[in-house]
Amino acid sequence: MQMRRESEFQGTILIADDHEIFRLGLVQLLRRSLKVKRFLQAACFAQVVEHLSDEDVALVILDLKMPGLTAPTEIRRLRLLRPDARIVVLSGSECRKDILGSLSAGAHGYIVKNQQTDQLIKRFRDILSGEMYVPASLAELLPEASEATSAEPVAQLLKTELSKRQRQVLNGLIEGKSNKGIAQALNIAEGTVKIHLTALFRILGAANRAHAVALGKQLVG
Repeated sequence: MQMRRESEFQGTILIADDHEIFRLGLVQLLRRSLKVKRFLQAACFAQVVEHLSDEDVALVILDLKMPGLTAPTEIRRLRLLRPDARIVVLSGSECRKDILGSLSAGAHGYIVKNQQTDQLIKRFRDILSGEMYVPASLAELLPEASEATSAEPVAQLLKTELSKRQRQVLNGLIEGKSNKGIAQALNIAEGTVKIHLTALFRILGAANRAHAVALGKQLVG
């Protein structure tokens, strides 16, 4: 379910974090900034699973370090339970393994908690509108071959969820354009291209640029 920027958010946001004060603060922020009317809260992973039976849940904001969540790969379970809901990890961890593990398991974005308030809101807006957010810190870090194998099932699950911009970047990649060439063609910053490419590598389960081109040709073909 997408967020309406100029009107009340139509849906429920589930905030999952074992720190009650943080949950309450995020509720106030999202109620004010996104005009959200209804929230659910979870202090452990079991409560997250229970709350997903609520058909109005449109967004799940999940902390990785909560009781009952033993590995980022368990996010895949949430995706299977509610493929229509957007799932974003909001965590204090900047560990590459946590970020890549969450994205390969099906999270629609990974946001580090040290964001400024306006940046945080923008990330949520983008994810609710269908984008997939990857931290800029990963823009220069391509997954190694040993990390890419676990992403194959997720590629099948998410291949229909590529945003219009991500598909444009993918097409530029397939055409052999450099990052600079893609940026010029789409009239966006080169850094933005790198961020989209990082998301594409994770969605496709690609180990490198050439691998992404090969998988991309199958996807758009």
